Amino acid sequence: MKRLNPILGISGIVLVVLNFFIISQFGLMESRWLRVISIFLCGIIFIKVCKRNEAFLLLGFLLLLLADILMLNYEDPLFKKLTFGAVILAYVAFILHVRPFVKNLKANFFQKVLFALVLAINSIMLFLLVDMVEGGMDDDTHTLLFFLYGFAMICLMIFAYSFNHRYSNRASFFFVCAVLGLIFSDISGFISYYLKVEEFYYPDRLFYILGLLSLVKFSDLDTSEGLQYSEDML
Repeated sequence: MKRLNPILGISGIVLVVLNFFIISQFGLMESRWLRVISIFLCGIIFIKVCKRNEAFLLLGFLLLLLADILMLNYEDPLFKKLTFGAVILAYVAFILHVRPFVKNLKANFFQKVLFALVLAINSIMLFLLVDMVEGGMDDDTHTLLFFLYGFAMICLMIFAYSFNHRYSNRASFFFVCAVLGLIFSDISGFISYYLKVEEFYYPDRLFYILGLLSLVKFSDLDTSEGLQYSEDML
């Protein structure tokens, strides 16, 4: 799509400013509605640049939109669980999208150690986060979904790292940016909602918008760059 960068840049600035204003001046429900509107607007651009062979990427984006719609009734235990389920499936869809590109990925000893260290740190952070928000869990099913959510998050980070390690191009860079944006948004959202630290609603929305726009940019580059790699990248 021609002139995508200016469109994404302007859209990002407008959405961030508007979201920050609504968060500061209105309540949680208005903020949630604007989140839905934000992903819907990003989705319009995403549909225009998404390729026919990007079914899992499109599915993941639509599941994020569904999760935001369900979040409008997040205080209802059923809708809360459905929101978790939608995001988990979205992350699985993103993993399935890049999985064919990271098959048979080779790594040296240092990279394996680094990989194991990152996995261990993220697992510890997950258990610490669950421990902090344990009082906000509705029941055992909610706790289980929280763990699955965290596990899907960690797996997505691993695949994003592997994807970028293999290709090291603009497409893989924006995919990593998208993943980090969505994950940092999730973590900020958990802190703001479950720990009642309202200041974290701002980074939550900032990272979310950056993640969505990076996902749009990745979709535009995905096929156009061909995702070619050479043996010296393995």
